[in-house]
Amino acid sequence: GIVETIQSEELVTVIYTDYGHRGQVEVGRLRNMGYQERRMPVELRDVVFLMPNSKSELEAVRLDLSQEKNIMEVMMMRVDRITLMDNHREKEEIMVSLWRAVDSASNLSFQLSKIC
Repeated sequence: GIVETIQSEELVTVIYTDYGHRGQVEVGRLRNMGYQERRMPVELRDVVFLMPNSKSELEAVRLDLSQEKNIMEVMMMRVDRITLMDNHREKEEIMVSLWRAVDSASNLSFQLSKIC
């Protein structure tokens, strides 16, 4: 995991990189991650994205996402920008855009469209 915040001299909040959730850990139980461990993929759950410009656009996005379709559809996030936060040396803001990939002809030829 990665230390996200220091709660006190004895307690920190850690993001468990293999599961993507947070937990509190006693400082005495922390240890260094090896080089190979630091290079492993990380599961992220906290991301930021730009909301649609109006309430009607937001309602249209929500309606479209809630409807079931008889076609193969995949939702994806694309990382657009990573910004280090000034108030936390080790914390970053991850800006993403949301995309839909649709295979309407069922031939694994996907059409991408940006949701927001």
